[in-house]
Amino acid sequence: MVKPFIIGTRNAGQFLHAGAKILREGGSALDAVEAATRLVELNPNDTSVGLAGIPNILGVQEMDATIMCGKTRNSGAVGALKGFKHPISVARKVLDEAPHVLLVGAGAERFARIMGCEEGDLETELSKKVYQAFIDDAFDDEGVIDESQNWVVKYARSQNLREWFDKLADEHHGTVNIMALDANGDIASAVSTSGTALKFPGRLGDSPIIGAGNYCDNRYGAAACTGRGELAIRNSTARTIIHYLENGLNPEEAAFLAMKDIHDLNGVGGMNCIVLDNKGNTISATTTPERDSVYWYFDVDMTEAEQRSGINVQK
Repeated sequence: MVKPFIIGTRNAGQFLHAGAKILREGGSALDAVEAATRLVELNPNDTSVGLAGIPNILGVQEMDATIMCGKTRNSGAVGALKGFKHPISVARKVLDEAPHVLLVGAGAERFARIMGCEEGDLETELSKKVYQAFIDDAFDDEGVIDESQNWVVKYARSQNLREWFDKLADEHHGTVNIMALDANGDIASAVSTSGTALKFPGRLGDSPIIGAGNYCDNRYGAAACTGRGELAIRNSTARTIIHYLENGLNPEEAAFLAMKDIHDLNGVGGMNCIVLDNKGNTISATTTPERDSVYWYFDVDMTEAEQRSGINVQK
């Protein structure tokens, strides 16, 4: 019998205790990953998830989230969600209450409101500062973008986006991935993000797409992704990792091959993943040469999360 545990990406470490407590008390993996993800969504220093998430190119914050049950392979997801504090809990409501898997935009917001999900302003001084820096850098003296402007062309004028973004938002971590295995042997996985900073309105990444940024199956394990979501969509990366597990590979081997698959796309940006199997083995991986792959592990006998090292997969 595998000891119940929960793992998460680098921005999840200080919040995994919420999920570990639920697992320690005999609770479900689904409840554990939702609880821990909710705390990450409230972190004002994380500009990539929930509160303080960097807005899209028009200055509007649009959130994506998904949650999946490995026992039933039921899942719930939301995309381009505005004005709700906990996208992961809206996704959970989709899983539990809706006849659908994915709701987006105004439809997702209407559903969330009917379900009584908590509304709120996610904008902070940090997110406003980063957005304004982008406007000043990309659009000279215009100072504002509106729907009448050709922002697709103007976006390309921001040549120094990465330089100032790293300076002003050094706490930007990326999408949060959290997954757990409970005392019943059930697995669950959760993903939440504000998406690519300064994205086009309506852009969906891999996070709300089952099989791309998130997938779990009690029979084999779970996988989730962070990074340039378009790459994971093109490769169905999360489901591909589970396919590799299904065919007898261990998590490290599966993650390695999936990151090699990403390199084969020759796309812009990097990709990261975390993986667990139903035997309790865990790993993380990245395609980014200068980036250390790390993740956090917290089992029911531990008092705090432990940082573990993953693998860096070169082209």
